Amino acid sequence: MQEEIMETCRSKEPADQLIDHIDSYLKDKDNQYAIALEGDWGSGKTRFIEGKLNEYLEKGEYNLVRVSMFGIATADDLYERIVMALVHLSDKGMKAQAAAKTIGGALNGISRALIKRTGLSVNLAVGIQSVACLMLKKKHFLVFDDVERRSKHSDDLALFGTMNDLVERLGLKVMLVSNAWEGSDVQSMREFDRDVREKLIWKVYPFKPCPSALAKEILMGDCRPSEDLDMHSAILAGVEASGCVNARAMIRAHELIRRICSLEVLQNTGIALQNRFYALRDAVHFALLTSMGNAPSMPQNGKPEEWLSPEALEYDRRVSLYEQYSDFSVIGKAFDPSGDVDIEDLEQGFKTYIWKRYPSNRDTLEVREIAKSMRCAYDLDDDNVDGLAQRYYDLVTRAHYSVDCLHDVLEVYYLLSDLKWECPFSQNDFIKYCKKVIDADLDKASELLSGPVFSADERRKRRALAEELERYARTELNKKMSSQLMISEGAEGLTGREIARLLNDAAERDVKVLVNASPRVIVESFCREDAANQEALRKFFVHLHNVWIPGGVPSADLVEWILEIKTALEETNVETKTGSMRRRLFLRNLEELESRFGYPVQK
Repeated sequence: MQEEIMETCRSKEPADQLIDHIDSYLKDKDNQYAIALEGDWGSGKTRFIEGKLNEYLEKGEYNLVRVSMFGIATADDLYERIVMALVHLSDKGMKAQAAAKTIGGALNGISRALIKRTGLSVNLAVGIQSVACLMLKKKHFLVFDDVERRSKHSDDLALFGTMNDLVERLGLKVMLVSNAWEGSDVQSMREFDRDVREKLIWKVYPFKPCPSALAKEILMGDCRPSEDLDMHSAILAGVEASGCVNARAMIRAHELIRRICSLEVLQNTGIALQNRFYALRDAVHFALLTSMGNAPSMPQNGKPEEWLSPEALEYDRRVSLYEQYSDFSVIGKAFDPSGDVDIEDLEQGFKTYIWKRYPSNRDTLEVREIAKSMRCAYDLDDDNVDGLAQRYYDLVTRAHYSVDCLHDVLEVYYLLSDLKWECPFSQNDFIKYCKKVIDADLDKASELLSGPVFSADERRKRRALAEELERYARTELNKKMSSQLMISEGAEGLTGREIARLLNDAAERDVKVLVNASPRVIVESFCREDAANQEALRKFFVHLHNVWIPGGVPSADLVEWILEIKTALEETNVETKTGSMRRRLFLRNLEELESRFGYPVQK
């Protein structure tokens, strides 16, 4: 057979197109050749053969005879496998005795024919090859699977001779199935593989199943229906994210994914639909990665110095994926042989993951969706914009969205204003609604509003509104911090560590609010506490040396507050010797602060 006749199909083909190619081969009565199907390990070649291909052949004239070449060493081994496959095919309910009777009848027929022709009685000992040839018919389509898994010591010359005999002498249709040969693998082919490809196989079809097709076959058969969540789409998104085209990995992950799809949390319409969708997608993604043996891990090497290089970006991606996977630890535990994960564990693990990774409520997600649409307002008709506007105004007045999307809220407000859209409330009301959202998370609001996203706006009116909201957030946060530091002199229960933490949190926001903490309470706490709590308090004032002070000059109230603490500490005694030593260090720290703040102060 000429080398130029060889045809290698390299395009990715769906299963139905692959079946069409096989069907064309079976209908070719004029040429005697074999075909090959090659694909990655675990890609589902055997599943395809025994499933879709077999179902298709059952409707036509051919019977599929699948023969595994695993462990085969000789031609007799191969013929024996063929015979056993044919016996199984002839009647899947046939007992071994009935099968033997069928074969024996064929042999007796040969013996009687010889006696009739020669008149001699012959003690016929027919080999397994003859038995196979007697049983094989033109209707049989021989599919030799696991070709690369034959014995390492196989007689490749004899095996090739057998294949050649089946194809060219008996005129049978034959397909050889193996793992894909790529690159250097082709150079290391064994004699049988090389001879078969060069002399017997005309067409090689790659088996590269589409991830979504595999997922539909393996993962989606028993998903629990949901009122609003498209579980099939979420599963497909997870499969695509994992890049899994390994049928065995999907089969291993199937039971876990089925259990996840049955969780009550996925039916909870109180959780935003988008959040449930993304969490299910991530669960499938991580389950498949783990099943494939590619569970995310922290990169072993440090981050490359060039922070925008492809290597640095890949490092960041892997770190982010590992952190995300760690937040969904129940997935890895479910694959651990020693792990015991029940449905309650999965339920709690899924809830925890949603709360941490997708905390946004429905209003927040809807605001972001509207903002995304409004940024392309030039593509919309008035009716479209009006629908978005009515939803937006309703969300603004409810003020249940997260402060994270406050910039989106302001952006849409000005976009609608530029379009001269009628707003059902005044700007003062709009500011009031925004302040309500800010009140729900003062810390984050203060941080976001003081950032460049708001301050960089070129339009003065917009910048002025953002500055007003930022001042409000900062003022309210200072009030909050001040109230936390308003510790009465008779207060009990707060340890030195707890007071130090409150002081530190306040100083990070605005050092001016420190003066709300009673000097007497700070000193009394220091005197009665143990070493660890005394050190926590003292170290805060050491840290205060490095705290940035607006304008670089402390207020008069702050200086007076430090002096009051120093005076109160001088008037007290600590009973323990080591405590007295820490008291002296504390006084020295306060004196150093007094020296630092000993410049003209703000009135």
